[in-house]
Amino acid sequence: MSIELIIVVFVMVSVLFIFIGIYRWMSQSSAINARLLNSPYAADTEKQRRRMMSPQVERRIARFSRMSRLERELLAADISLTIGEFVMIRIGLTLAGFVLGRLISGYLLGGLLLAILGWIGPGIYLGMQKNKRAKAFREQLPDMLNLLVSSLRAGYGLLHACNVVKDEMADPIGKEFGRVIRETSLGYSIDEALDHMVVRVNNDDFSLIVTAIHVQNEVGGSLATVLETISKTIRERIELQGDIRVLTAQQRMSGWILSMLPFGLATILMLINPDYVMELFQP
Repeated sequence: MSIELIIVVFVMVSVLFIFIGIYRWMSQSSAINARLLNSPYAADTEKQRRRMMSPQVERRIARFSRMSRLERELLAADISLTIGEFVMIRIGLTLAGFVLGRLISGYLLGGLLLAILGWIGPGIYLGMQKNKRAKAFREQLPDMLNLLVSSLRAGYGLLHACNVVKDEMADPIGKEFGRVIRETSLGYSIDEALDHMVVRVNNDDFSLIVTAIHVQNEVGGSLATVLETISKTIRERIELQGDIRVLTAQQRMSGWILSMLPFGLATILMLINPDYVMELFQP
């Protein structure tokens, strides 16, 4: 590796970290304001302010205050990055990939290929982390329900039962219920804190569980019995899905390999023998 290439890589990485540091410094005040706005008192003030607005303005505020898709994915993957930081990392890797590909291959196409990989790489990593955490969450759901049922039948209230889950369960469920307990200590009701958890984890089974809790709080009944029935249903469905994944594993792997083989082969050939690949683009 030449000294020029080392200098280029060092400069680009340094600039990337400088931008990240500046962004973190500038976002500290906005993070404090966001926490203040999320307090119960700020929520009451916001509701009073919206009552004085027209329905059109209120709808616009609701639309822009919705959590973006990227922010939901970062929360679901439990990655401690803001949207701006994640986008800056993607841009930095894209530029670094373009420069490295251009220097290594000597052609613009090589730079473009590595730039594309630099852009989609963080997205692939985000998706893998999100799927990994979602899978772990699904596998922990039956045990979490059994622990909730046992705590409720032992005479604990719902909040105390959630605290038991937080102490006894591993990540991700233990960590998510820890956030629920912290939100209730900040003034949110248990229903609101569980609704926030539904948004973070984006799991249909857990959404069903929270809906059952809401219904039980309104109409009464044995919550332990309802959760026990849901636990049996979820456990049977997880077993069935596992059998389906085992039976289709070979076909899915073959599909992935065949889909990525042309792109991977073209990238390798471009780095090893660029002249051979450039013949494909000659008139």
